[in-house]
Amino acid sequence: MKKLIVAVIIAVVLIISAQTNPTKGEFVVWAKEKLKKESKNKYIDFGLDLLGDKLISSATTTHNYKFFSLYEVRVLNKQVKVIGVFDHFIPISKSDIK
Repeated sequence: MKKLIVAVIIAVVLIISAQTNPTKGEFVVWAKEKLKKESKNKYIDFGLDLLGDKLISSATTTHNYKFFSLYEVRVLNKQVKVIGVFDHFIPISKSDIK
């Protein structure tokens, strides 16, 4: 009986995870808002409003694993990796590209 309950719980979590796996478009919106919060400069915010979606989207590689997605952004010799799961984004690494 315990195995059945555990199997049902795992199945429910996987179904919810698959249904709430964020898209690249949602990632681009999240990344743009995060950049605007960190910049605190109205000119950078204006530039992000004009060109941010296209720039972030073109610099982002998405790996969709059905239950979560991995986003890799490469800009100015920097690489940032972010996991998207349950409609949330979790930065996991930031490194210099050599």
